Amino acid sequence: MAKKFNLREFQATLSQQLQAAASRDTSGSRLGFRVGDANWLVSLADTEEVIPVPPIVRVPGARRWFRGVANIRGNLYAVSDFADFMGQGVTPESADCRLLIPHHDFGVNAALLVHGTLGLKNIARYQESGGQGGYPWIARQYHDDTGAIWRDMDFGQLLGNPDFLMAEAPFGA
Repeated sequence: MAKKFNLREFQATLSQQLQAAASRDTSGSRLGFRVGDANWLVSLADTEEVIPVPPIVRVPGARRWFRGVANIRGNLYAVSDFADFMGQGVTPESADCRLLIPHHDFGVNAALLVHGTLGLKNIARYQESGGQGGYPWIARQYHDDTGAIWRDMDFGQLLGNPDFLMAEAPFGA
């Protein structure tokens, strides 16, 4: 029989790991996550939390990548499918999906739907490659020892981007 998955225990463990990592020197630590077919990194200081996907209420007249709003501990968050926003298609619903919530210092109740998390990564072990990858919210790109590309996210650039803020669908679409 399959081992039961204790969601509360998983959340508590992940929260403890993120808090412990945040209390250390995290200049090289990033949280890895998967979006479509790409590996991404985000600074722990820029991340409030990562949670399993709660029920999401669709919003009429919104772009396809804007999934809707979710109630997270009594606060409404705008949920965007980051892969779909990036033009990589809709993120398929699965138990591995997570909401990546930017730190409250950004002043927005936003959440990014991502395919899954990949744990903590130390970018000191990666080699920086040239260019930003074509989007202002890609701060840097790295290659790991297997040659895989990792994109380092600048949450501030994403959350302030006019295209990201334009969640309503064009009239007549």
